Amino acid sequence: MATGDVTPKLLASPTMLGTSTTTLFTVSLNHQYTIKQIVICNTDGVDRLVTLAIGSAATASNCFVYQLPVAANDTVVLDTALVLEESVTIQGLADTGSKVTVTVTGWDRQL
Repeated sequence: MATGDVTPKLLASPTMLGTSTTTLFTVSLNHQYTIKQIVICNTDGVDRLVTLAIGSAATASNCFVYQLPVAANDTVVLDTALVLEESVTIQGLADTGSKVTVTVTGWDRQL
């Protein structure tokens, strides 16, 4: 990649959420990520709540999705245009562990 190049990228491969903050990804140094889609998959037979945040912990003060209900055995696709600068992290958690995965796709721009 050269400076200014934009490349489609899997920003976070399927990552299992826990009940405490789980890091989905951290933006690389000298890069800018644009999140295009977030895919949330509930593999449990019970509805689950998912929280996603920008920053060091998935809390109410920095979330962009707060306790989103995801139906049992269902998948939710969020279309976004979030732009994140270098060193920024995306965090997530669910109301129970080992039942919900999150996948993030987008664009990687080298600065």
